[in-house]
Amino acid sequence: MKIPLKIMYGLVQLWLIVFLGIIVWQVLHRSPTISSDVYPYLNTISPALVKQCIQENYKSPTIAYGDLLAIHSTIPEVEAQKLIDQLRENKTFSNLKWGLLSSDTIKTIQRRREIIEQFSYYYPDKYTFPVVGTTWYEDSFGADREGGARRHEGTDLFGKEGTPIVSICGGKIEQLGWNRLGGERVGVRGDDGNYYYYAHLQYISPKLIKGKRIEAGEFIGGMGHTGDALTTPDHLHFGIELPNGQWINPYPFLAVWQIWESGEKSYSSSYSLMNGVSI
Repeated sequence: MKIPLKIMYGLVQLWLIVFLGIIVWQVLHRSPTISSDVYPYLNTISPALVKQCIQENYKSPTIAYGDLLAIHSTIPEVEAQKLIDQLRENKTFSNLKWGLLSSDTIKTIQRRREIIEQFSYYYPDKYTFPVVGTTWYEDSFGADREGGARRHEGTDLFGKEGTPIVSICGGKIEQLGWNRLGGERVGVRGDDGNYYYYAHLQYISPKLIKGKRIEAGEFIGGMGHTGDALTTPDHLHFGIELPNGQWINPYPFLAVWQIWESGEKSYSSSYSLMNGVSI
């Protein structure tokens, strides 16, 4: 049976529309490309270095915090101070005299400055520490779980049952409620595109609604040990998944957010942050 040309043309047009629709959907939902140097660098920045740059920025507020962190995290202190002295004299970053630094070192400083500005985890008031109250935690990312069947893809923050847990940033609630591993858990797609995972909660705030917006510092629930944490001490499992599906180590970011939060009240009263903040 011969198919009429009109029907054949219609089928071809329909196929083209479907094909183009698939392409458009893939383009719109494609995971953003994150340069391979971003998180390896951010994870090397120590809380102690952040403390140092906080203090210097307070003493010399005209010097951009990102400039301080990029310089201090790349070159030895003696060379760093030469550049920072120029910044104190109101010389802009783009007009710095780099002295005997190699071209590769200069490019590294410039690139790291770009990373710090674009991925603002270490800037004040950008992110909120998730635990409101006494907590302790260590770097356990990548540790064995279930006898080595899987890896720990987050940081566990231990504390008293019911300790308030808040959102570290603004975003949209993507997951809400119970699952086998996380127990009572909340998943937030942050405004930065990352997925933030809060698990083992004792309970979830009844004000939260899946698909609705949540703001930084908004109450999520109480610390607990639900899910596969039933036999462990009460804690929050906090995870960060990048838009490309990669889970990264939250520990250095948590440590810095705690520094910012702990030191917030002392910025205007003293220069004692370096000695007065513990993590």
